[in-house]
Amino acid sequence: MATQPIVRLTEQDYLATDRASEHKSEYVDGEMYAMSGGSLRHSRLAVRLIVVLENQLSGRNCRVYNSDARVLCAKKRSYLYPDVSVVCGAEEALESTDDILVNPNIIVEVLSPSTADYDHGKKFAIYREIPSFNDYLLVHTDEVLIEQYTRQPAGNWLLSDHKGIEAVVELRSIGCVVALKDIYGSMFEGNAEAGN
Repeated sequence: MATQPIVRLTEQDYLATDRASEHKSEYVDGEMYAMSGGSLRHSRLAVRLIVVLENQLSGRNCRVYNSDARVLCAKKRSYLYPDVSVVCGAEEALESTDDILVNPNIIVEVLSPSTADYDHGKKFAIYREIPSFNDYLLVHTDEVLIEQYTRQPAGNWLLSDHKGIEAVVELRSIGCVVALKDIYGSMFEGNAEAGN
């Protein structure tokens, strides 16, 4: 959830600044962006998704990370903080670091009004450069809806909308099924959008 750029920096200066700071920042195209906080609903949705994925991946060679896990998009030399990321198989960190993940399989962004366009556009374009990246989930906070982009064998991306409390998201690349009722619970109880 980046805001306006603070300053242009080298990668090394960005990493030194971000690691020393009390607040997270992302790095895109040589610019450092301060991260804004999310709503309570945003936080709850991310936590619920983490719990669902952790439960299904328990005992397997997979790890689920929260928004503290920095991800490197090497081709674009960008450092981003997804709301949730998953690695199945060998975890890879940037050489000589223990805080930069380079091989996520699944990336999740919980949408905020201020960042929805960025998460759909530029941020997704950057993530697509990661070879291991197979599924991108965009979790809406204003309705019961998860958009799923899945990498196809030819390299293109297929969009599937999962809308309504009875919908499910199938993550074939990691062998998980996410029921929207487990993510949204009663957040939209009494709201007509929940059943759509």
